[in-house]
Amino acid sequence: MKVFQQNIFGGEDVVLTSVPVIVLKHRGKEGRYLANDIECIDWSDPDGDVTMDDIESAFIIVRNDHTRPDLTDVENVRAESAAHKKYMIERFGEDASISFDVDKWLETYEPINIDIPADKFNKACILNGWEPVAII
Repeated sequence: MKVFQQNIFGGEDVVLTSVPVIVLKHRGKEGRYLANDIECIDWSDPDGDVTMDDIESAFIIVRNDHTRPDLTDVENVRAESAAHKKYMIERFGEDASISFDVDKWLETYEPINIDIPADKFNKACILNGWEPVAII
């Protein structure tokens, strides 16, 4: 299975068999990754972490142009999380329930680069409400 990525800026079109992403790997468990949300968790794991078999259900950081994400992308997500956390505390007080807390996640998980197969990436797109990529 291959992903067709059209270059709208005049360069060459690209055919990918996988898409580079960042996922959050559990520091204390081999082969376990942070699930995207409660609907995607692996009920056989005490923390709900998913395996590589279900990697489309993991929390994924991806660039719109499908180039390899790096730590600046993680920092951008951390900044979004910090803004969300600040808003929640201002709105609901110090006892606000905050599930999107990337700083807290990074205590247990480490960001790693992987290449996700095109079919699994498209499943992740559907789960996240993203536009799936064309498969040829």
